[in-house]
Amino acid sequence: MTTIDRVIIDWFNHGFGNLLPEDFYWVGNIFLILLSLVMAALLSGLIGFEREYNGHAAGLRTHLMVAIGSALIMIVSLYGFSDGDFPNRDPARLAAQVVPGIGFLGAGTIMQTGTDIKGLTTATTIWVTMAIGLACGSGNFIVAAIATGVALVCLVLLRRVEKAMAKRNPMLMLVVPSDRPVTRDIILAANRYNIKIRETQTELLSYQENSALRIVFRMSSADETAISAFLDEIRFVVKPLELKISTDVQ
Repeated sequence: MTTIDRVIIDWFNHGFGNLLPEDFYWVGNIFLILLSLVMAALLSGLIGFEREYNGHAAGLRTHLMVAIGSALIMIVSLYGFSDGDFPNRDPARLAAQVVPGIGFLGAGTIMQTGTDIKGLTTATTIWVTMAIGLACGSGNFIVAAIATGVALVCLVLLRRVEKAMAKRNPMLMLVVPSDRPVTRDIILAANRYNIKIRETQTELLSYQENSALRIVFRMSSADETAISAFLDEIRFVVKPLELKISTDVQ
């Protein structure tokens, strides 16, 4: 089946639709490579701009470089070993190494600070731009454009939905001296305000050279008024060394 991408590739590879002599078909190949890199940059730039606009560390330039590098590796896989010495070569073998490599890069953007886990969405957008770069490098421009559109819809339009859900399901983190059992008091206070505790995590740590306990509660079915009253009671009754509530969306 002939696709639009196949028509575009054949047009470039045949000297702009046989406009050039066969000896100069290589000019069309060069422009096809240039198109692949430019498309990778443009499409990934849209996602990178969204990350940059929302103040994330991995922004426009990072996403551009990931996509361009991925496209380049795909291009080398396709054209770099086509001199006849590798008749059974698999173009996907070199490109496949990009996937775990970008996985390590994305993991570097993830940070946990108290109740917040930052960088998860940015890590996934880096992975997506890698895939877009590979698609552009292999000449699948339509697929890359569709994937970019879907990614932008998820990032922009669904952000409001995720924010609303995060406010209804916040995380509470507090630090208390390790010799003070406070979990029961917190759960009883949550029940009084119809706040459901879904999950509890505890961690022993050093706080100002003293032994302390960090407790993280995942809450659900809570409105802002109930949460505000609940926090006031926690501050008054438990008197934590540190208290933080997270409703952030990355």
